[in-house]
Amino acid sequence: MLAISATIAPIFLLLVLGYLLRRMHFPGRAAAGPDGFWPAADRLVYWLLFPALLFQETSRAPLSSGVLGAYALALIGAMVLTGLAALAVCRVAGFPHTATGSVFQGAMRHNTFIAFAVCDGLFGAAGLSQAALATSILVPVTNLAAVGVLVVLHHDSADGGLARRLMRELSRNPLLIAIALGLGCNAGGVMLPAILTDTVGLLARVTLPLALLCVGAALRLEALRKAGPPLLVSTAGKLLLFPALILGLVALSGLGGMPAIVAAVYGAVPTAVSGYALARQFGSDAELMAGIITLQTLVAFVSMPATLLLATTLFG
Repeated sequence: MLAISATIAPIFLLLVLGYLLRRMHFPGRAAAGPDGFWPAADRLVYWLLFPALLFQETSRAPLSSGVLGAYALALIGAMVLTGLAALAVCRVAGFPHTATGSVFQGAMRHNTFIAFAVCDGLFGAAGLSQAALATSILVPVTNLAAVGVLVVLHHDSADGGLARRLMRELSRNPLLIAIALGLGCNAGGVMLPAILTDTVGLLARVTLPLALLCVGAALRLEALRKAGPPLLVSTAGKLLLFPALILGLVALSGLGGMPAIVAAVYGAVPTAVSGYALARQFGSDAELMAGIITLQTLVAFVSMPATLLLATTLFG
């Protein structure tokens, strides 16, 4: 447990640093407001840097390792079951649709930046390759589920309805595009020019430190004042039910060793910071979503080492 915590601690220190830098308005105020730099940095990570990292890793990931099917069973199965459980609890508890959308996102989404950083810290380059495979499976399904449920909850029939809205959101997602290109080059044996791979590699190296600072800058401790049953339901779903389902499905899938631990990492990480923007876009409770993101990130510092220790005990 101590070794796992020591590996994860620098990641959370970067989150804390990002939060403090944003609070101090460093590196400076922008025309868009006191936090103007951080939204711009977040867009840079989302639209350029992280896609570069995903492309690099998926283009050279071991597709013949036989883990894709097992990852799909464990990761998608746990995500779907957790999402359904969250929706069921919201319905029984009588939460309004605005809160239900945020609870659902908080329970079933994952922070890919933190997952990549933890896998890199635990296993190095091999861990990043496995994380890329897991991400290539989860990102499309997660986006379909999140956008689909939010559209249904808020009865958004604009722009041609659900199918058209889903296709539009997926077709412009830079992570999906990077994954598709990387897997295509990998499967097709495409050899890219060295100047291109070197450029992508330089961009990829910048990604995780800046991404973690941006995650920290996105935390809003003041949003925890809106604590209540929806926040607790979402946090319990993501940090208790999701990892428990992951561990059970990993055992059923036959995964072991490093791939099993990587799957457990995706179960143990907090929800995605991008859920806040999606909540605002589709009419969910964005303030509640900010509280969910903040609370889960704080709790994960304690719960994640415990989950990974259990995973290493079970799967080696």
